[in-house]
Amino acid sequence: MNNDVIGIAAALLSAAAWAAGAILYQKFGRHISSAGMNLTKGVINLLLLSIVVLLSGYQSMDPVSFSLLGISGILGIAIGDTLFFEALQKVGAPVLVLLSLLGQVLTVLFAVAFLGEQLTPLMWSGVFLVAGGITFVVFTRISGSSEKRTTRAGFICGLGAVLCMSASVIVAKKGLAEVSAVQGTFVRMLWGTMGLVIWGGIRGRLGAWVAPFREASTMKHFFLLVSFISFGGFWLFHVAIKYTEVSVANTLSSTEPLFVIPLAAIFLKERTSGKALAGTLVAMAGILLLCTG
Repeated sequence: MNNDVIGIAAALLSAAAWAAGAILYQKFGRHISSAGMNLTKGVINLLLLSIVVLLSGYQSMDPVSFSLLGISGILGIAIGDTLFFEALQKVGAPVLVLLSLLGQVLTVLFAVAFLGEQLTPLMWSGVFLVAGGITFVVFTRISGSSEKRTTRAGFICGLGAVLCMSASVIVAKKGLAEVSAVQGTFVRMLWGTMGLVIWGGIRGRLGAWVAPFREASTMKHFFLLVSFISFGGFWLFHVAIKYTEVSVANTLSSTEPLFVIPLAAIFLKERTSGKALAGTLVAMAGILLLCTG
């Protein structure tokens, strides 16, 4: 099978998994801290990925690749994912997933600047449409919110998450050149989780972060959720950026809004306004231009 086909299929499947995961993480986050969810997610992922790496075989890595994947893990997982979970509670899954489209634009621009990838005029038009659609939704949401301070804080966390994740993807692309997607994912997760452990230890918050997971039913359901997201989303995305261009992988994985809006309406009873839907469609049109331009 052609490498591009593998990468494209993996990116689309990861988008569907992440959309479902965003809804479920939002429900969990009502009772668990963002850092606690992220740390526990990392530990579960390490357990699952270590089994896969042992079965598939561990490849030797040069220090440069190991360090690049480590930096990527700290940026994208320790910092980016924690900010993502925090924003999820403040602005909700549909808006945050739409905001994440800005990450696709940043990643494309980073890929042009640092990886030498080229954009056509149509793709540049897509960049402006995505940015315009997201800006419209953000200002609509803030102006219509009864808790403007919380909403603004959510958008700041979301933008921070987007920036960290976009930068981490570019760094990971270079680190993945000589290793498998599974092993690259494992190394990133190892560094990201260790970063959280060190941060929590310094602040004396580790015990409070993991306290909710001492309840067996909470831990069981969270374990199932992380397992689904890890192998349905996170790992598939690494497969995508390994087998196709970063810009294409990020573009296709950004189709999450097409899944998350109906899922939020069904499971969270959240309605999407006409203005927000219009902004989403404009942003998605931009993504289409990025993909086909």
